[in-house]
Amino acid sequence: MNKDRPSSRGACPIITIASNYCVVSFNEDACSAASDLFGKNLEIGIEVTDLFKSSDTVHIQENIDKSLMGETDSYTISDSHENKDVQLTFFPVLNKDGEIEFVSIKFDAEGNSGLEYYNNSSNSQGKIDLDYHLQIYENLFHNNPDAVFQFDLEGNFVNANQSSAELAETSREELLNMHFLPLVAPEDADRIIDHFERAKSGKPQNFITGFLSTKGTSKFLNVTNFPIYNGETIIGVFGIAKDITIQKLAENKIAEERQMLRAIIDNIPDYIFVKNRENQSILSNWKFNENILGHKFSEQEAGVTPLDYLEKSKAEGIIADNEAVMKTGTSVINRPDVVTNIHGKKERVLLTKVPLKNQKKDIIGLVGIARDITETYLHNKKQELIFSIIKAFGDSPNFKEAMLATIELLCRELNFDYAEAFKVSVNNQNLIRNAYWPEGNSFSSSEKEYVVYEHGEGLPGIIWESGEFKTFRKSDNKDLLQNMNLCEKSAIKSVVGIPIHYQDDIISIILLASADENKKIESDILKDIAFQIGSAIESKRSQTQLNDFFHYSPNLIAVIGIDGFIKKVNPSFEKKFEYPEEDILTVPFTEFIHPDDLAKTFKALEEVDIAGSDFELRCRKNDGDYLTISWRFSQFFKEEKVVFVYGTDITEIREKEEKLKYSEQRFKALVQDSSDIISIVDEEYNYLYNSPAVTPVFGLSPNEMNATNFWTYIHDEDKVQLVSNLNSLHTKKRIHLPSYRIKNKNGNWRWIETIVTNSSADPAIGGMVMNSRDITEFIIQERKLIESLERYDIVSKATSDLITDYDLEKNKMFLHKNSEQLFGYEPNELGYDGEWWDEKIHPDDIDSVKKLSRKMHDEGVKNLTVEYRFRCADGSYKYILDRSYLLKDKYGAPKRIIASMQDITERKEQLIEIENQNKRLKEIAWTQSHVVRAPLAKIMGLVDLLLNYKEESENMDYILEKILVTSEEMDQIIRKIADQSENEL
Repeated sequence: MNKDRPSSRGACPIITIASNYCVVSFNEDACSAASDLFGKNLEIGIEVTDLFKSSDTVHIQENIDKSLMGETDSYTISDSHENKDVQLTFFPVLNKDGEIEFVSIKFDAEGNSGLEYYNNSSNSQGKIDLDYHLQIYENLFHNNPDAVFQFDLEGNFVNANQSSAELAETSREELLNMHFLPLVAPEDADRIIDHFERAKSGKPQNFITGFLSTKGTSKFLNVTNFPIYNGETIIGVFGIAKDITIQKLAENKIAEERQMLRAIIDNIPDYIFVKNRENQSILSNWKFNENILGHKFSEQEAGVTPLDYLEKSKAEGIIADNEAVMKTGTSVINRPDVVTNIHGKKERVLLTKVPLKNQKKDIIGLVGIARDITETYLHNKKQELIFSIIKAFGDSPNFKEAMLATIELLCRELNFDYAEAFKVSVNNQNLIRNAYWPEGNSFSSSEKEYVVYEHGEGLPGIIWESGEFKTFRKSDNKDLLQNMNLCEKSAIKSVVGIPIHYQDDIISIILLASADENKKIESDILKDIAFQIGSAIESKRSQTQLNDFFHYSPNLIAVIGIDGFIKKVNPSFEKKFEYPEEDILTVPFTEFIHPDDLAKTFKALEEVDIAGSDFELRCRKNDGDYLTISWRFSQFFKEEKVVFVYGTDITEIREKEEKLKYSEQRFKALVQDSSDIISIVDEEYNYLYNSPAVTPVFGLSPNEMNATNFWTYIHDEDKVQLVSNLNSLHTKKRIHLPSYRIKNKNGNWRWIETIVTNSSADPAIGGMVMNSRDITEFIIQERKLIESLERYDIVSKATSDLITDYDLEKNKMFLHKNSEQLFGYEPNELGYDGEWWDEKIHPDDIDSVKKLSRKMHDEGVKNLTVEYRFRCADGSYKYILDRSYLLKDKYGAPKRIIASMQDITERKEQLIEIENQNKRLKEIAWTQSHVVRAPLAKIMGLVDLLLNYKEESENMDYILEKILVTSEEMDQIIRKIADQSENEL
């Protein structure tokens, strides 16, 4: 300590003390007062308690500690060095940051202020000191960053610094005209008035209050009030107020966070506790207090140790374990442990203990968490037992040894003394014992190799008959357990009967017995195990079925390894993709996946442990085509490092869906863009919906048409007929209305053709659907056609021609009345199909006729004349000259063909006869030009000999004879030609 530190000069004795009770500053009056009142020398660094008697030391320290906490208080020493009562007043001293750093002690002897006591002398230096300290006081008052103020005894401001005015958000002048109460938060008003009254009575006060400025700004203030004395009379209250709004809001936030933390840990299902270095509880959650301490948490229960709620040896073990963590700083993480709760129930937990450190990294305790894993432990224990049983079935060569191994496992793991297993006979009439344990210790008196029970006989028969899990105690079932003894001194006192089901049938019965009549029966575990045993019994059969499924399933099944290669495929896989198995197994499976689907494949493999949903891939066949396959991965088998994948070929389904989608789009386009009108009306024929095609016909938009009534547009002359037809919708699903007229927006009448479908029962429609078409142009053309046909009818009566009308759209041929006269066919009002007409054309002519007919259809040839043979009703054929004329609609599309059929059979036959005669005449001419020429050539040769070889008379007779013979031949030929010509003519 620096004992040479200059002392302060002042007008009253004041000593400034640090938190360690040592003097850090004092004025000259304090130095004199210490000498005069207490007979002690005052120095920097000494403990202030050294100035006083030991009996006053504790009280002085308490007042210093209170001032360090922000309170102002006083203490009176009754026995001083000069036998005077001295009042010590303790004030907190703030540093530049507004924090309490020191405490000042002011001395008043016999109720007088030090200033008054030590300045009654005529020492002029005292007056100078007084002025000096008054100046300091004024500076501290007005320049203090905190609000400093004075009240009169009524609570009115009589003085205040500028910080007070700024805090109140008003001027200093206005503040000095105010009472303090309007600036106090209403909820704190009564409490603050009480503090003010206490300060008036001479008791310094320190408190926190809500504050409201003149502009309504809310703040929190830490206020210190102490009385102002004039001599021994209190004339007012002095006050210092510090704005602690930020600190208070932070404290409130911390309090909220603490509440939230408490809510969180109280709702965590684990045990949570915090211990200090003395192993006392400083925090624990609801579960710990409820199940371990046996009561809900309260502040009074903090500080308890394990010795307070556990048996001594157990508590000492826990304390030693806690000490090991806190001394070494080594955490315990998820250590299996057993906790016994207040109800005596043992719980399996995973225990974690972590050292708790302060900001200096010193270990001040530990945090513990214990997670109850009892159910998990029991579940795992059950699963291990089930696995052992399944393994026993897998390892055992036959059913008997498997059952023996199973009941031995049950007895050892669940602490039973004896067990028997029975199987149901093939004829389902008896139970046959096929195993018991321990071997050689049967409590059955039967000497037969197999013990047999019937339905309802003995314990096994009772279980078989009921089909239910049952427990028997000797006290309740003496007769049933009477002769069951494991040895002379050990009788069976409790038995549990377990029916083993597979699907809906009982296939086995197991009895587990104990010599303990109060043996705890873990029913849930046994029932689950029974189910697994039933499955294990049938596993061989299931394995066979699984193999059959793999080999004969139409679905695709493959086993894929994590190395990216396919390990095995079923025959359907090979058949579907047309690869031999060796090709499939020797290349990565990605080779068969469409490149665009590889990313989807890898993502599915990453999520193989998640309960998967179907995903689609395009997979390549051997011929290069791709099939769309819906795949599903099974659970990944880690030991085998493979995953099973199942697939269904949905290529055809996707193609159909695509077609359906296209069809739906096309249907929508047809509805929206079709020239036909689609409407929906309710039972009153009010329009509910109209397609856009309504506008060109009615002159109204669909929205304008909706909510109007169908009948408002109908011609009066057509209503009766329409009503009659529409009434039939009560018995018919669909009707075709006769043509009717509607009046559009422009007042014009249009002819309409409508098909009505009653879909009122369909919730998607909820009305009657009207498919309508504007047939005005058709009606006009039809009338013109009728007039034309009437003219043709007149013409046909004046001629022998048959008039026909072929409707290309309906593929109907209509004949005139004289068709029966010409060909023997009666006219048909409904017309004949085009195919009927084609059948009547001679087979040799049909191709040429069709070829010419297509020109009218495809090339739009208007006029066509063609000859062909046409079969009559009696089967004979007539030659026809067909002159056809093509009619087109307003869009230029072929619509009808009007034809005139003329019978030219007689003329055709005459032409054929002439052609035949010409043919025969050609034959005669050929004969004349070739047959007659031969003998004529001979004669001409003989004549040449006569003329040129007259001298050779010896041959003359021979030549003449030859001429005569040849002339006769020629005469015969000429006669024959003459006969033929006469026959032809």
